[in-house]
Amino acid sequence: MSQRDDAKNEPEIIESDFPIDSGQEQFEPLLLTVDDHPAKGLITNSVGWSTRIVLLFDPPHPQFGKEFMTKRFLIEPAGYLTYGMNQKPLRLKRI
Repeated sequence: MSQRDDAKNEPEIIESDFPIDSGQEQFEPLLLTVDDHPAKGLITNSVGWSTRIVLLFDPPHPQFGKEFMTKRFLIEPAGYLTYGMNQKPLRLKRI
């Protein structure tokens, strides 16, 4: 069970909330904000690639532009995306 975000009483985002794109079927991306910037998110493990998280921004994010993708990620604690090495976690919230 997800933890709760006191501000909206919505469940905090966890990894299993992201749809998985295996290249085989249709899916709807997760609608969220990343540090208050609107985005769509998914996890992809298409053939030939290791598992990655993908965040698509519209409008572009000031740091990441239109797209952020990494295979080194962890959503821990719920609602926070840790990526790479020594990076500040990104705050994830549902739209």
